[in-house]
Amino acid sequence: MNFEPFKILPVGYIRKNEELQEAHIEILPEFWEAVEGLREGDWIKLVLWFHESEGAKRKVLKVHPYGNPKNPLTGVFATRSPYRPNPIALYTVRIHRIEGNCLYIDWIDAIDGTPVVDIKIFVERYDCPKEVPIEEREANIRKGRMIGEVNLIPRKSEHLDELEEVSPEDYDAVILEIGPKTTTLTAKELVELIETLEEAYESLPVEVKDKLRRREGHSP
Repeated sequence: MNFEPFKILPVGYIRKNEELQEAHIEILPEFWEAVEGLREGDWIKLVLWFHESEGAKRKVLKVHPYGNPKNPLTGVFATRSPYRPNPIALYTVRIHRIEGNCLYIDWIDAIDGTPVVDIKIFVERYDCPKEVPIEEREANIRKGRMIGEVNLIPRKSEHLDELEEVSPEDYDAVILEIGPKTTTLTAKELVELIETLEEAYESLPVEVKDKLRRREGHSP
């Protein structure tokens, strides 16, 4: 089988200050707009290209895990070894601060100058998979709404023949994500949330509600 080569362009580079034990991502100017929405304190997934693992290192298919020869030889796909057919590395790190085009992150073992291939926000539902009441295929992703750091994803409603026997306490209706954390709300909990939000809205100062109504095109 013949494989066509393809390009991977760096979006930035890892920079390290050994003396201060600081690491940051230097984002290239043409990709700076892609950083919009990231905040200090966010957890992110880094995809790096170990550019020094070239040549013969890319042909290694088995290694001793953790570099310890006492460990049995194991296929690289079952390890985190930097020796791989494609030397891609994954890290989960926290953004400590953002200054200009630099994201200051946790200290990592990648060397200074390592190309950054991609950055993705950490989402527990994807990155720490566990059994959840609403499976991915049942989530109505297109109807999801982001409000601040809260993401609400409703469940698809194509199970009408099953619903007669399901109580509101047992029917999981919404995936609720707050930052990276994920939970689900039953139909009963969703109603309680709506009622609580309505109470919070009613307690807003009259001036604030008037401004909101005018902004939405309603008369005060």
